[in-house]
Amino acid sequence: LTSIPRAGLFQTSKISCRTDFLRRLHTVTLAWEASSFYKLVIRYLSYGIYIGNTRYRFFCEYFGAGSNVPTMSAMERTDLQHPETWTMDQEDKNDVAGRCLAGLRAQGIPATRVLLDPTKLKGGYICDTMRVKIFYDTVRKMSPKATGKGARGWVSERPATAILKIASPASADHDVAMRLRLYEREWHFYEQLSHRVTIRVPRYLGSVKDTETGLTTEGVLLEDLEVPGAVLCPQLDDAGVMLTIQHVAKHHATFWNAPELASGALGVKPHNGPWYQPGWGDDIAAYWPRFVRKWEKPDARRKLELPPEAFVAGEAIMNGFAWVQDELSKKPHTFNHGDVKPPNMFMMPNSVPAFIDWQYTAVGKGCQDILFFLIEGYTIEECRRLEPLAMKHYHAALVTYGVKDYSFEDLRRDWKLAAMHFPFYVAMWFGTTPDESLVDPDFPRRYVPRAFDCILRNNAHELLAAASTMSRSPSDVVGVPPGATLESLAADLHEARARIKRLTIERDRLKNTLESVKAAVAG
Repeated sequence: LTSIPRAGLFQTSKISCRTDFLRRLHTVTLAWEASSFYKLVIRYLSYGIYIGNTRYRFFCEYFGAGSNVPTMSAMERTDLQHPETWTMDQEDKNDVAGRCLAGLRAQGIPATRVLLDPTKLKGGYICDTMRVKIFYDTVRKMSPKATGKGARGWVSERPATAILKIASPASADHDVAMRLRLYEREWHFYEQLSHRVTIRVPRYLGSVKDTETGLTTEGVLLEDLEVPGAVLCPQLDDAGVMLTIQHVAKHHATFWNAPELASGALGVKPHNGPWYQPGWGDDIAAYWPRFVRKWEKPDARRKLELPPEAFVAGEAIMNGFAWVQDELSKKPHTFNHGDVKPPNMFMMPNSVPAFIDWQYTAVGKGCQDILFFLIEGYTIEECRRLEPLAMKHYHAALVTYGVKDYSFEDLRRDWKLAAMHFPFYVAMWFGTTPDESLVDPDFPRRYVPRAFDCILRNNAHELLAAASTMSRSPSDVVGVPPGATLESLAADLHEARARIKRLTIERDRLKNTLESVKAAVAG
């Protein structure tokens, strides 16, 4: 790359400079086309380009683009706290509409034209979420009622509308979304897993790919669940809460200790995998001092107040967070939605809950979904009342759906672990975010006391006292084959090192090839 003249490599337009860069990169690496390494380079760089992150900025700056760094099509968020005012310019709308049309056609939907309604819809404030009207040459048809596993009822072969959910570099939380892989997790769920779950989710209608390579997903097109009688963010009574728990338990039971989770075949990552560890623990360690400064001194005007014991518990959790991640990743585990709450639900006309916003998928303890559902959706008083009912109902539902060898005491312990994980992380994240950077400035004042009340009333942090004395066996680690011993793992390690040596030789060969190509280009 350094052999290419810096001047003139980039043009100034948003699309053409990215395309030109990839075209020239392709020329340089022409000799690598048969190798997987070439494909990896292209994917890595195009992904960096689409997010406008430091990788892309580095290449822009090195090759003369200066501060003119291209950005992806996104809504202009002029008033952060009033999403209804967010807009998208006509050029971006045309760009996105064309890619939506291509995504629908790739899924076999014979659309001829789409019209983007750039009015911001619910679906998470990290992404841009909007409705897409779909047009066809012929009369719209309806399929017969679906039957069998994963049936969704009456599904249109030619839907009149779709919901577009697309990554937004304009979001204040875009960098966090990239670090936590929120986009990647949600695209993966809809593209690869949504057809396998046994609960109601939006039907996947297509993907919006990047303009330059057509390889990287930047958004997804989903079934429009806003039909007559459907309610977004339902106000649930006790019966509705238990109905929701019943459906979540059914989902958990379907994937309970599934071999595909332990092997990684589903593409869903455990809490102690490299996506989360040590990154999440590092985040919490950085958040904690700021959190203490903001919350330790009561502020009646801003309604920031926590009991003293909350800070004792919080510091213990911060220091033991990696252990919590390890424990949550052990079996029994399942496939978690990760962010179950009323705002991420529709109650459909047939009283079936539908679950949206699959950005926090992970391998973990199923009760993590139930506990977070209560904290996010209900006041401290309601959480205290509902918690024992929810635990009892969830455990009974798991048993009904075939889960075995999971006692109520097991659930109690997992509940404590769950309280110290995502609820605590969210409290640190939003509890340290300035009000002016929040779409809902009151959210931390509602949420943070609920999260800590859950930790304290369950004495969750007391589990950490035993953490230093608990040893781990190889079978405790996600991804290790059942029955593995230290001796067998040592043999596997020896073989892995031998493979690495062979790959190193291959790498050196490719490096020599690159030097030859660079010399040819320079000449």
